[in-house]
Amino acid sequence: MNRFYQYLKITKHLVWIGCLGLLSFNTNAAVHPKQQQAIETINQLYHSLNQMQKSDMTHRLDTISAQFLGKPYALGALGEGSHARFDQEPRYRTDAFDCETYVTTVLALALAKDTTRFKQCLSKLRYHNGQVSYITRNHFTELDWNLNNQRQGFVKDITESFQDKNKAPVAKIANALIDKPSWYQHFTLATIRLQSPDKAEQTKRLAELKSRGSKLPKTNAQLPYIPLTSLFNAKGEPNQYLFAQIPDGAIVEIVRPNWNLREQIGTNLNVSHLGFVFWKNGALTFRQASSIYNKVVDVPLIDYLKEAYENSPTIKGINVQIVVPKTPLTDSCSVSA
Repeated sequence: MNRFYQYLKITKHLVWIGCLGLLSFNTNAAVHPKQQQAIETINQLYHSLNQMQKSDMTHRLDTISAQFLGKPYALGALGEGSHARFDQEPRYRTDAFDCETYVTTVLALALAKDTTRFKQCLSKLRYHNGQVSYITRNHFTELDWNLNNQRQGFVKDITESFQDKNKAPVAKIANALIDKPSWYQHFTLATIRLQSPDKAEQTKRLAELKSRGSKLPKTNAQLPYIPLTSLFNAKGEPNQYLFAQIPDGAIVEIVRPNWNLREQIGTNLNVSHLGFVFWKNGALTFRQASSIYNKVVDVPLIDYLKEAYENSPTIKGINVQIVVPKTPLTDSCSVSA
């Protein structure tokens, strides 16, 4: 997503608003060695994966995501490549991530068997119908990334299946009007990331991008979430019965229902962050590209959410998605019907 990053203070931490918005820097590099570096890393990774006896999807997600622990956090890590009209940051890289590009890259690697299929999977995960362009990029997690990848059979939202001990569903629904036209009008010259920055050319392309964005629809995005008030009691004690229902290898999204960011980025949001969750020694670990730690880290999920429960006025719960394919895909990264 082309990023506008705002930070909100929660106690002593600076918490990133999410995976959406406008970026405030440009690249001066004439070429991007990041993609070639990534190919070397990916080839080595697949060589190791192909030697593993255990190849189920959860194990692949865990193994692959762990390879990038400690990698730096990078704002707006990906673009459409060196020939793109608006964002010439690399199409893929493995040296740095933001929260969305971390999840998307790891998932693409897990779904594929080799480097060629990885590129196909990445395009399908990151863009509507796999068509690589700024306009078709899945910028909004709740509206674009989730729905497009559910439609393709890559992920499934299981949030509404969570039940309390009385077998009653606990999920609520977050609603936000995603105003893409307004979002595009908040773009600045920093949005146009060219390998050879030229203010006149950036100005021209910015006007073009704003014009294209003005024609996009405003859409109401609905997203189920498990409330923090269900995950914790009034004393801040975790509801282990609910936490136990989170599957190993799930994707967890941090939900801020109808989060009002119109002044900052031109639209409201429902999702501000996402990462993977793995069960480690009987406890849930949240594996994420974190702006707080400035790198990819493992943190206890319950501790992470408890801090939000006690200190954040806008974080209200989590959405849970599972990866549907159980083994790597073939045939151009398509899920068989």
